Amino acid sequence: MAEESNVHVKVAMVEPLACFLIAFIAIVIAMFGLDQYDTLAAILGMAPWVGAGLAFCAIIAYLNENLLLTGVCGVLAVFLLAFGGITSDPSTMAGATAVGFVGVVLLIIGVVSLAQPVKMLPILLFVAGLAVLLTAFWWDGGDLWTNDFRMIMGVFWLLTALLAFYIGTAVMFLVVKGKQVLPLLIKA
Repeated sequence: MAEESNVHVKVAMVEPLACFLIAFIAIVIAMFGLDQYDTLAAILGMAPWVGAGLAFCAIIAYLNENLLLTGVCGVLAVFLLAFGGITSDPSTMAGATAVGFVGVVLLIIGVVSLAQPVKMLPILLFVAGLAVLLTAFWWDGGDLWTNDFRMIMGVFWLLTALLAFYIGTAVMFLVVKGKQVLPLLIKA
């Protein structure tokens, strides 16, 4: 008879690490959207590193049987690792389609996450999904939508960064203190 064994890896609590990585790339995209710089060079330079970190988080989350975090980190890791190739020819609609697909996946995972007790997580996933979709609309919009959608996109990415940083910090306090220090809207 086969014996089932569960492998659990405690690596600085992978949930806050994933949230901080998401906040890190989101703030860089937000600054691009808010017209703080004009090229994608900063995003292109950081995307593979953040993608590799999120791939690591996805593996640890999978080993810890956290399938929700595995899905979020896995999708974002693959997207960020492929981001350089996606943006290599910005004139095609394929890049906007790839970005839009990631946005839809985040929204679907957000709907699935409504079933878990931490209600801040669906809020983060919905805001992040909308930020990604607005990025796809901006990318595909041409000159007509460029300035308006770029600014709106930047605001949503900034909200994503703030929410991800807040949730990561709140989860760290929860684990360290053993009680909620920052509200996570946990429903029993």
